[in-house]
Amino acid sequence: MPPVSNSVRGIKDRLPGTIRRGPGLANRHFFRTCNGAGMVKTAVISLLVCMTSGCVATVYPQPKVIEPSLVYIADYGIHSGLLLPNGDGRYVEYAFGDWNYAALNHCWPQDGLGAMLVSYQATLGRRYVDLEPGETVPHPIHPAPHHLHSVYVSRTQMEQVVRELDERYHRNDDVVVYNPENLTSYVKDSEHYSVANNCNHLTARCLREMGCEVRGLIVISNFVVAPVQVQIEPDLPEIARVPASRRLESAKAN
Repeated sequence: MPPVSNSVRGIKDRLPGTIRRGPGLANRHFFRTCNGAGMVKTAVISLLVCMTSGCVATVYPQPKVIEPSLVYIADYGIHSGLLLPNGDGRYVEYAFGDWNYAALNHCWPQDGLGAMLVSYQATLGRRYVDLEPGETVPHPIHPAPHHLHSVYVSRTQMEQVVRELDERYHRNDDVVVYNPENLTSYVKDSEHYSVANNCNHLTARCLREMGCEVRGLIVISNFVVAPVQVQIEPDLPEIARVPASRRLESAKAN
């Protein structure tokens, strides 16, 4: 895999409506506070690891895929996302989280815990990742994932998931907040965000909609992909799907 350059490979999501910029990196104290999300991370990870010790969510791809499309599970350490082909040479990634924490960068320790336990407003974020010339694998940055897991899914099912997420995003796109720290544009979302319904649950639901089986406890981004031998099948014409025995009988009759 080619090294990731320091150039920004994401692209700001521009939509009609009111676009506001979330707090940036200019305020050094704020930057130290949010990057000292060491405190937040430590508290959050400690809580979640206690709850999920030894548990992972295992993804079992479909053994046979017609019209395959390659999608990527991005593991950011606690959070996860899906990188889905957008049909225009880019990948789109949706993020589900707490409005204050994810969109507005309210990331004091109490904000991190409050987002999981008593979130008052959820958000759905969206960002696009471009493929650089010669690349075949997306490389999101700010943040960059710790791991990327590739999964073959049905193109038809994948496109349906993209449509559903796009429609959900546009339901509340009268106000869009762009967060320059993660290159993501956020809108308010009607689903309730909590430790029992977070971005990792959205990742699992989307994978299931695309024909995968997901087993295990889902709280943090500890997804693993089972080594299933995937058989890629072309979309054959109907006559090619007739059992060989029936084709032989037909040939003898002729």
